[in-house]
Amino acid sequence: MRTLLPAVTMIALAGFGGAAHAECLELTRLRSEAVEVSKPMNGGFVPGRCDAYIRASLAWSAVRAYAYDHQETCEISSRSLGEIEKLHRDSVAARNNVCAGRPVRAFPADIILR
Repeated sequence: MRTLLPAVTMIALAGFGGAAHAECLELTRLRSEAVEVSKPMNGGFVPGRCDAYIRASLAWSAVRAYAYDHQETCEISSRSLGEIEKLHRDSVAARNNVCAGRPVRAFPADIILR
């Protein structure tokens, strides 16, 4: 019985570790999906541009929420959270600009001629 208890405990702990690993794989899947959804917008004209930018911002929003909810479980660093937050902010700003009929990014002041 003494050798059985440590074996059962090890199996139980390994099971919890497997669940944590699965959660981190979900974050990887969400991030890959967000990158895929964002790819067409990097190449120029996209039919239904506003819809495409809405999908991208929603995908990055899901990545951001999942990363914050599972920061400790997946050992996500503050730096990585900051990068995810920036990608989310950029996608929301691009969505807002495109859906309002403006360029994705504002032109720098030195390029605009008066």
